[in-house]
Amino acid sequence: MAAILAPSPDNLPAFVTAPEVTQRAGRCLILARYDLSLYRDGDFAACGLALPDFLSRAVPKRRAEFLAGRLLAREALARFGRAGAIGRDAHGAPVWPEGVQGSISHSHGTVGVWLGQGAATLGLDLEALADPRATRAICHTVLTGGDRALIGDSPDAALATAVFSAKEALYKALFPRIGRFFGFDHAEIVEIRADGLALRLAKPLSTDWPAGRGFSIAQHWRAGTVISQCEIAP
Repeated sequence: MAAILAPSPDNLPAFVTAPEVTQRAGRCLILARYDLSLYRDGDFAACGLALPDFLSRAVPKRRAEFLAGRLLAREALARFGRAGAIGRDAHGAPVWPEGVQGSISHSHGTVGVWLGQGAATLGLDLEALADPRATRAICHTVLTGGDRALIGDSPDAALATAVFSAKEALYKALFPRIGRFFGFDHAEIVEIRADGLALRLAKPLSTDWPAGRGFSIAQHWRAGTVISQCEIAP
């Protein structure tokens, strides 16, 4: 899948860079960088969007990340000739226009949107390489016994980050189908592949999602950030 460096749309503010777009077969992945020092609250109005009430007391970083994600989502929809508001449910997850599914993620100045036509649910997660403290936290809170049996108790920073990101991507793809929170202990690694990780449910989520159900998480690294993608067919 070839990446196309797209020109910056006229409605992108100065704090968001020109996006990189990868599009094929009803799927569109858009990545961009954002600079918090250039963000202004007036960017919402300049882009034709209202500053949501729930962000009224949020720090500028949170406001900038939200706006950057929504602007890339709008650009992704336009790539499919679609328009419409992107809502927000009671859990804070995006609500997409009918006929599309998507996922938004951001990490340390990188924002991404993965959008698809159809009913398959998508999970996108971006994670910057964990520092030593974060790596220890991942090993303590994210790894299951099954994970440790495969990769040991103290994987290096890159593998720890990849495992964390893969589980986040799986959660985002499954949440629209499950409709409730579930923890990192519900999934475990079964295989490390050249293009990502294979996970399976270590615990059942429902009768439709029993323990042992497998999932493939595509991953690649770019500029110190792992990009994880999970797609679950209807």
